[in-house]
Parts: sequence; C-alpha cells; structure tokens
Amino acid sequence: MLAIIKSGASKLPLDRVASLAKALECDPVQLFSLAIEQLDRNTTEQAIRQIFGTLVSANEGAWLEEIRRASDHSNPSLTARARTAIRGIFGK
Repeated sequence: MLAIIKSGASKLPLDRVASLAKALECDPVQLFSLAIEQLDRNTTEQAIRQIFGTLVSANEGAWLEEIRRASDHSNPSLTARARTAIRGIFGK
C-alpha cells in the first residue's frame, strides 16, 4: 500500500496520517503536509492554512516553546538582530 501511495496511484487518507507516522517513526505534521499535497492542493491547503495557520513539526514546536520560555512569554517581535542571531546558529 505504501508503494501505491508513494507512486501517487492512491492517496493517503488524512485519518490514517497519525497511525502511519507512528509506524514510520516520522513527524505526523510533515506527513500530513505531504498528504494534503496529494489532494486538490489549492483549496485543501488554503483551507487548512486559513483555519490552523502554518503547520509546525514537533522540532519546530520545540523551538517555538524555547523562544516563549526565553522571552517569558512576552511575544517578542522578530527584529533584525534576532533574525541575524537565528541565522548565525545555522551558519547563514
């Protein structure tokens, strides 16, 4: 079945994403994003982004949580200095 989904001959049902991600030991948000790409991308992806905003992986969520803790949950704006510091972490 995975080969059929991977080839595009069949679509991954969205209600199966969580269990498949667990079985594959991958991030369910990333797998969900791939699954919605298989659907009518324009309308489905647009609707999901309008309702939920940008989907984040578990790793991205951990970064966000650390930023919240470091800023005492003050909702800091992304300044030029902060952007430079983040890019510096990744050597950019």
